[in-house]
Amino acid sequence: MNTLKNTSSAPFDPDPDQSPGQTDEGQVKFANFSLSLRLKFLMGTAFILLVVCFLSALLIYQREKRLLENSAYRETRLVLEAVEASRKYIRENLRPKMRERFGADYFMLEAMSTSYVGREVMDRFQDILPEYDYRRVSINARNPASEANATERAMIDHFHENGNQDNWVGMMNVKGEAYYMRFQPVYFKESCMSCHGDPADAPAELIQLYGSEKGFGKTAGEIAGLTAVNIPVESALAGIQEKATSVFLVVLLGVFGFYMVLMVFFNRVVINNLRGVLNLFKGEVEESEISSVIPKESTGDELGELSRAASVMADHLRRTRKQLENYAQDLEVKVDQRTRDLQKSGQLLKEKVTARNKELNALNAIAELTTRAKGLADIWPDAISRTLDLIPAAGAAIYLHDPENNRLLLAYRENADHLSHEVRCLEESAPPGENQYNASFFASMCKAMNGEMHGFISPSYGHCLNIPLECRGKVLGVMGFTDVNLADVSDEQQALLRSIGKQIGIALESLSGLQKLIQSKELLQSVFDGITDLVILLDKDYRIKMVNKGYLEQYDVNPEDVLGEPCYMVHAGLKNPCPHCDLDRVLKEKLPVSAEKQCDRGKIHLVHYYPVFDENGEIQSIIRYSRDITQQKKVEQKIQYTEKLVAMGQLAAGVAHEINNPLGIMLCYVDLLKRQLSDFPQGLKDLHTIEKQTLNCKRIVTDLLQFARGEESVKNAIDLNRVVNEVAGIFSHQFKKQKVWLHLDLDSELVDIRLDTNKFRQVLVNLLMNALQAMEGSGHIRIATRYHYDQKTAVITILDDGPGMPVEIQNRIFDPFFSTKKTGESTGLGLSVSYGIIQEHGGEITVNSEPGKGTEFVIVLPVEGPEGSV
Repeated sequence: MNTLKNTSSAPFDPDPDQSPGQTDEGQVKFANFSLSLRLKFLMGTAFILLVVCFLSALLIYQREKRLLENSAYRETRLVLEAVEASRKYIRENLRPKMRERFGADYFMLEAMSTSYVGREVMDRFQDILPEYDYRRVSINARNPASEANATERAMIDHFHENGNQDNWVGMMNVKGEAYYMRFQPVYFKESCMSCHGDPADAPAELIQLYGSEKGFGKTAGEIAGLTAVNIPVESALAGIQEKATSVFLVVLLGVFGFYMVLMVFFNRVVINNLRGVLNLFKGEVEESEISSVIPKESTGDELGELSRAASVMADHLRRTRKQLENYAQDLEVKVDQRTRDLQKSGQLLKEKVTARNKELNALNAIAELTTRAKGLADIWPDAISRTLDLIPAAGAAIYLHDPENNRLLLAYRENADHLSHEVRCLEESAPPGENQYNASFFASMCKAMNGEMHGFISPSYGHCLNIPLECRGKVLGVMGFTDVNLADVSDEQQALLRSIGKQIGIALESLSGLQKLIQSKELLQSVFDGITDLVILLDKDYRIKMVNKGYLEQYDVNPEDVLGEPCYMVHAGLKNPCPHCDLDRVLKEKLPVSAEKQCDRGKIHLVHYYPVFDENGEIQSIIRYSRDITQQKKVEQKIQYTEKLVAMGQLAAGVAHEINNPLGIMLCYVDLLKRQLSDFPQGLKDLHTIEKQTLNCKRIVTDLLQFARGEESVKNAIDLNRVVNEVAGIFSHQFKKQKVWLHLDLDSELVDIRLDTNKFRQVLVNLLMNALQAMEGSGHIRIATRYHYDQKTAVITILDDGPGMPVEIQNRIFDPFFSTKKTGESTGLGLSVSYGIIQEHGGEITVNSEPGKGTEFVIVLPVEGPEGSV
């Protein structure tokens, strides 16, 4: 500390040229700055080193404490595992054997109680190692020695609140001493219930010993208490603290030594640098001038000396400027000389610029060939011609690499007819049949294929030079020059040849890729247009990139109307993607998706979405393939339903035939029994019930026969509106009774149609009856007729505002024997018969319904001739 005070003491001595009491203002300024900086640096360094000492001691303390805790944890685990092993032996081996030997109600505390045996074992263990404190406690324990204290009760509550925690370890201060404590919860098992469950099931010896109040009423899985092992660690912690203190003192001593060295180093480095600056001033200014203000010997006031030296330097600069003004008069002569020299240099520079412009024009021209040329053969003549204008060569040739056969093939040559048509790569020797003197030519070509500019001398070709044609690090070919010596080619020309080779390589790669792209596009477009179904290519933003001819014809649009536009805007006029669009699913799952879609015009399309991935596995675009399957669906439904009707008709005919005869016999015997039981009223009543149900069965059989065989239709030209009015009149009473309002919207221009009046009336009755039964209360029914002259069809619509029906019922509503009514209320043949009648007249009947929005039946009948003959 004395050294620190001496080092940072009063800064500078007064200037010997000044009188006592006077102070150089600049000198004081520098001195204060030096003093403040030095103190800040040294104090900051001392603080950091003290922090290092403290952190070192703290780390040692924490490490030793962690090692102590790990050691204590292993020791407590050993104790607990030993006790648990003895308890497990009693629970799983000794206790069952005792009960097997002496009876299920037998109980011996010293041999069958796991708690007692565990506590006795640890009491003997503590006699040997008294520093280990083992306790197995519970709340309201039978044995007062096992009653939990306040700390143990708190830990039991802790395990109650944290049921998933099976262990707690840590340091605790008990009565002024530190202990390492470990607690484990104990849970009742099923084998414990004989002693801790219902007192009535407990052994008599246990009741006599402890009574029936404590330790009973427990259930399996309930926390019974806890086991605790305590190890005193006060002395160990004191040793750790002593060790940490020792480390702190040792590190502090080392840091103090380092601090002293640092002070010496700081003084030497800073002061030496300042002295170096002063010596620099002394070297630049005459010695007579600098010695008047700065003594030759160091005074220790380096910053003051530096300030005075700066003042001397300023005076020196003023004198030097005066001298420069005198020298300015001689500058005109020197400027004239310089001007003439610059003119000569400018001429040389102009010539170099002209040459560089010529080279750049050649490079630009070669680059432009890519945009103008239709094929590779179009760029070779201009490329070689422009290159020969820049290089002193007699001729040149271009070879292209054939990767499949690993060879170079001649693509074009100019004034180089003697060059070979083929060069085998990586052989570095002439091919069979060639002059062995030309081996150097083939070796040079192979070196160029490795990306090296190579020159050689050949007896046949003379001085030659080969440069690689590169693109993105890949050599695509070689350009060879004849009668040119590599030594005569300047470094600038060599760099130019490299650039030309890369530019031609880029052109080669671009034109090859362009030709492949054009071919691929033409092939893709032809495949697109050859598909009659709708094919669209979309990007990730739902924008249309390509469409086929079938799409343009389907929507009657031109390509420019849809390309680049979002599909949801083109197809649905929306500003955002459709809510249930499968494109979003394709983008998320990255898998093909297929779905049937029904458009607003009623057509059904089978739509496939196929993702197209880029080289990184990300979706680049999506192909949407759509095929119209409306007619296919209708045909499939008609075929399925027709087959179903045929099968059900055959079944119904067989069943009806087999049942009809027994029913007739039953009715005959009913008549006979009526005569015999004329004096027995109850019997006649029972026979009336039998006769009623038999007639009901006969009616059902008759309906089955009618459904299966049908009746020959008698068609006449009728007024369809008149039949509708008649059927409406039949139901008028029922409508009023049920408070249903019937609305008729009949087309007055509807022509007469040839129909079987009775059968068509039966269809209307079935449909109106179904509507009334479905409404189950008041409501509205609307019957409308329309005549479509262009289509030659008559349409009858029956619409109700009932509860509607789900799709699964709509798909089965025309099936024979299908009914949503209760068993016995309907045969389920009404709509099936109606469907058959409409089919017999060459028409169609369909149903449209949504739950909660009512049901609509639509009948379409063909009309021919002015009178509507079918």
